[in-house]
Amino acid sequence: MTIDRSRHPTVAKSLCLAAIIACAPLAPALAQAPEQGFWTVQGRAVSGTRCGDWAVRLAVEQGRLTGVVGVGQGNVTLQNLVLRPDGSFTGNTLAGHVNNRAVRAFNVTGQFSGDAVTVTLKNEICPDRTASARRQPTGY
Repeated sequence: MTIDRSRHPTVAKSLCLAAIIACAPLAPALAQAPEQGFWTVQGRAVSGTRCGDWAVRLAVEQGRLTGVVGVGQGNVTLQNLVLRPDGSFTGNTLAGHVNNRAVRAFNVTGQFSGDAVTVTLKNEICPDRTASARRQPTGY
């Protein structure tokens, strides 16, 4: 159907707007920041590499997110943690020494969804590693 826009500008605009709305993808449900609790996300080593078992321990207390990354050498504290209102977060650790052993820097990204969290652990030598966990009401 062709409409002469010069004769029916309001109808043409209404039809264009209706087509855009009808074809737009449905918006996902709004995610929210997590409730108070504790999460321990664990991942396995990547065979044939120097990428060992790992864990990310997260806590949300009074709306504040804290955490540590656990690797073979020990635990390193997550810094610069940013928890967004949609439940996504980022943080990092510094390279350094734990128990007299060198530890690489890590970047952590994740997403809370209800009682679950999915975490991706990244560093310069390992492939991105992702795992999930469910909330625990008491400490990790």
